[in-house]
Amino acid sequence: MKLRMSFVANSSSTSYFIVNTSDSTRSLLDFAIQNIELLYEFNIHYDYSFSLKDFLDSVTQRNIEFHSGESMTLVFGDEDGTVVGHVYDYELRMGGSSKDWTWRFHESLR
Repeated sequence: MKLRMSFVANSSSTSYFIVNTSDSTRSLLDFAIQNIELLYEFNIHYDYSFSLKDFLDSVTQRNIEFHSGESMTLVFGDEDGTVVGHVYDYELRMGGSSKDWTWRFHESLR
């Protein structure tokens, strides 16, 4: 049995605002690499063992480009069967930021 210690949700997809705060074009792969701890935190919190390779391969299949300062609403869900869907569906919910990115849960699209 898997227990969720934070957000309680069903298995529907969740929408997020992700913003490239850098001064150059970046991709979702850049986001994933810069915030790789999200994968490791997911594996620990939810007792999964997704590999780094499988995670990055999954991100690459959906590699979207963000221009400098551009924000996008992206949808991630565990039901889509991808590693990135599983990880980001849960790990982006509390919002956050890193050197070149900010992200937050998009409540109105839940």
